Amino acid sequence: MGANLTASTDEKRADSKDLTRRPESSVHERRREPRYPCNDPIMVHVSPGDGHRVPATLIDVSRSGLRLEIGVPLLKGGEIEIVLSKQIAIFGKVRHCRRSGEKYQAGVLIQEAFYSSKASDHVSVEQLSSYLTGHGLTLTQVIKVRDHLVLCSACRLRMVSTYTLKAQPRKAG
Repeated sequence: MGANLTASTDEKRADSKDLTRRPESSVHERRREPRYPCNDPIMVHVSPGDGHRVPATLIDVSRSGLRLEIGVPLLKGGEIEIVLSKQIAIFGKVRHCRRSGEKYQAGVLIQEAFYSSKASDHVSVEQLSSYLTGHGLTLTQVIKVRDHLVLCSACRLRMVSTYTLKAQPRKAG
């Protein structure tokens, strides 16, 4: 006569299994650094290798790593060199490589970067703001800002004060 308002033991078990699945968005929530989307053509050289370079596309970059799309699989833990239009050479270690349709996507930990010309200027307020928010910089700019901040205590201090000023809640007046 009346509807059964309690779930059976089997239904509770089935529901508890659903709780163990990780939502798709959790990968983005676990990220420690913002990702800068890109679509830059790059050349990848696998070390040690036969010396040839493989064309690839840079998908996104963060302060410590990048994601690329490439036509061949890369070995996890492998050392690679990435060249972006003779502006920058990045050396890194492959963290993972997964098939994505006809190609592969690889995550790379950036170990070192070299530039065709070294700028001695400090990081501008606009670049610093873009770097902190994760929007508006090219790959070369992200890497240059990151490396400059490692060496320049004045810009690091400016970054901390800019970040803490933006993070403080405004007082109602």
